[in-house]
Amino acid sequence: MESSRRAPRARTPAAPRKKLRALTELQLAILNVLWERGEATALQVHAELEPTTGLARGTIGTLLHRLERQRVLGHRREGRDYLYRAAVRREEVQAAQLGGVLHGVFDGSLAAIVTMAVSRREVTAEELARIRALLDAHAREKQR
Repeated sequence: MESSRRAPRARTPAAPRKKLRALTELQLAILNVLWERGEATALQVHAELEPTTGLARGTIGTLLHRLERQRVLGHRREGRDYLYRAAVRREEVQAAQLGGVLHGVFDGSLAAIVTMAVSRREVTAEELARIRALLDAHAREKQR
C-alpha cells in the first residue's frame, strides 16, 4: 500500500513580484535572520528577535505572513511547521531601501547622500580607497 504522505513542496509565487517596497526596521530584522539562517520557523525567528524587540510570537507570525503576501518571503512545509526563507536577495533590498532614501530624502542627489554619509561618521582609509576605486572604475566605464 502506498503512503499517503507527500514530499514537501516548495511554495512558489503565482505572479512576479511588483517593485520592492521600502521595508520597516522590523521587517529588515526578520529578513536578516532568514538571510543568516537560510530557513527558519516562526518560532526560531521569534527566539532570535524577542530579546531585542519584545514582540510576541503571534506578531512575528503575522509579519512573516505579510512579508510572504508581498512575495518577500516564501515557505515550505516540513511536518507541521512552515520553514520560511527570503525570496529576495540582500542586494535587492539594499538597492530598494537606498533608492527610497535617495529620492525621498535627498531629492535624487547622489552627491548629497555620499556627502552626508561621509561627513556623519569616521571613514577608514580602506573605505576611502574602496570608494575611490569604485568612482575611478565608473569614470573609466563612462569614457568608453
